[in-house]
Amino acid sequence: MRCAAYATVAAACLSAQLLAACSASDAPPPMAEAEAARPKAPAGDPGDRQVFFGDLHLHTSLSLDAAASRTETLPEDAYRYAMGEPIHYLGRTIQRRAPLDFLAVTDHAEYLGTVRLAMRGELEVPGEGWAELLADRRPGATMFQLMSRAVAGIRGEDTPGLSNPALVNSAWNGVIAAAERYNQPGKFTAFVAFEYSPTIQAEGAAHLHRNVIFRGPDYPSMPFGATDSMKPEALWAYAEANRQRGIESLMIPHNSNLSSGLAFQYDDFYGNPMTRAYAANRLRNEPLVEITQNKGTSEALPKLSPEDEFAGFELLPEGDGPGASAPGSDAEIRGSFVRYGLQRGLELAETLGVNPFEYGFVGSSDFHSGASASEEDNFPGGLGMGDDHRDPRSVLQTNSPVIGAPNSMLSASGITGIWAEENTRPALFDALQRRETYATSGPRMRVRMFAGWGDSAAFEDRADWASRAYRWGVPMGGILAPRPTNGGAPTLLIQAAKDPLSGNLDRVQIVKLWREGGQSYEKIYDVLWSPQRQVVNGQLQPVGNTVNVAEASYTNTIGAPELFGSWTDPDFNPAQSALYYARVLEIPTPRWATYLAKQTGIPLKEGTPPWLQERAWTSPIFYRP
Repeated sequence: MRCAAYATVAAACLSAQLLAACSASDAPPPMAEAEAARPKAPAGDPGDRQVFFGDLHLHTSLSLDAAASRTETLPEDAYRYAMGEPIHYLGRTIQRRAPLDFLAVTDHAEYLGTVRLAMRGELEVPGEGWAELLADRRPGATMFQLMSRAVAGIRGEDTPGLSNPALVNSAWNGVIAAAERYNQPGKFTAFVAFEYSPTIQAEGAAHLHRNVIFRGPDYPSMPFGATDSMKPEALWAYAEANRQRGIESLMIPHNSNLSSGLAFQYDDFYGNPMTRAYAANRLRNEPLVEITQNKGTSEALPKLSPEDEFAGFELLPEGDGPGASAPGSDAEIRGSFVRYGLQRGLELAETLGVNPFEYGFVGSSDFHSGASASEEDNFPGGLGMGDDHRDPRSVLQTNSPVIGAPNSMLSASGITGIWAEENTRPALFDALQRRETYATSGPRMRVRMFAGWGDSAAFEDRADWASRAYRWGVPMGGILAPRPTNGGAPTLLIQAAKDPLSGNLDRVQIVKLWREGGQSYEKIYDVLWSPQRQVVNGQLQPVGNTVNVAEASYTNTIGAPELFGSWTDPDFNPAQSALYYARVLEIPTPRWATYLAKQTGIPLKEGTPPWLQERAWTSPIFYRP
């Protein structure tokens, strides 16, 4: 590893003058130059790219809230678990059945490692009540009182002792060392990363959190947290200062569903109208957004997408999700969910010439256990004592003070698929930057999508179809080439194959978003589906359900192991900006809580869905008139 000093940059970034400058002037490259800075596909046949699965958002006991939840795992444990090795967690031995290909441990920058030290009696925290709280080892309320005190750091408040820079620096060096130790190019990629976690209490505890992923091999000497600045613009300034010294990174916003409408707002984070320069700066730093994770899916809401029968997937806490019950208009609520953020991006591009929300998709776990456990039938819990499976009655039947609903309401989500030449930091990072990624709610479905002009049928049945598809069009995350003079509509080519350890596939849908007459629109198309299905009055009939709740089992006697084909937009208007992403649905399978209920004999809480339809979301492909 090589760490560059950044003390003078940090001091400058924390000044009021620079924070204001981060908002007002930016001076990033114009759009054409920003796009030119995106990684270009390397030489060779891109058809040979493979898909690699992993998690870009995971916490260990170095995170303040994980430590408060009595988690004891360290980054070393997290990497070992991801690689398929057994680890110890809350008195048990746990192990993944299918190893991951990559992992980023993203412990909170705020108080990195210091709450763990305090919990272990290795650090004295001055201030009223801290000593008693740290000495009390009773579970339950004590844990959440401690967590409430500790998370002051994510609201920009320093706590003496916990905010000791020397201790944070020591923990950060340990994070880097662990990633270097477990990184095995070609076999397993360990990214150096952290989470920046500002939470604005005045906005109903609005989360503006981002995961910061470094390309390597160089790293800054300190992470950047909410105790440094509550404004994401300052994080981007930190990233740009690092970039000038050859330290490359990207940021991934997450939990937009908990942002109280601020994730995809029209203004900057200082309340000023968004400018072209600001939009380009955001696009440069944040090419991806996390669409699903343990604290809920952030794709869409049923109340805002009434024609989408699958919009209500794993929402937190219940029903329509937190955005639906938050005060404010539907327009404000739209700032909390990815689909409507994408629509706003198309809208802003009309006036700014730059789309600040031109995102690709990733899925992650956000578990605070050190274990990226996305297998529903092999889930040990992900929140320390917040969902300790040694107390199954509490887990299955009571509301969690962490998520405001039974933990059993949400699945063991999720992971990211990356299409890259090889399993190395540079190859995976470059694929993240070009957005050739997709999210899944946990299963390792193999999904590929391209878009181009003209018919793709000539090469769909060829063994080298992927190589031809790259020459014909662009992959997920790409921008369609200009429409040819002979006209026509874009064609999408999609391949989806099931996870060998999970359910068959139900269908592939295309979600289209577009602008027309100054308004935003969406439409969901069923484009591929398993055999022996009927379309009645334009509606594809359900695939069926083989789940036996009492036995926590299902069969793959319905659905299909693979779906492959093309679709041409029947409603295309070349004058309208648009984007397309694919959503791939599995057949119904049991959720982890159903497996736990069968194992323990303790029933699910009334109203808990015993099954779910796992799914994947590809990064969009964008069309500009």
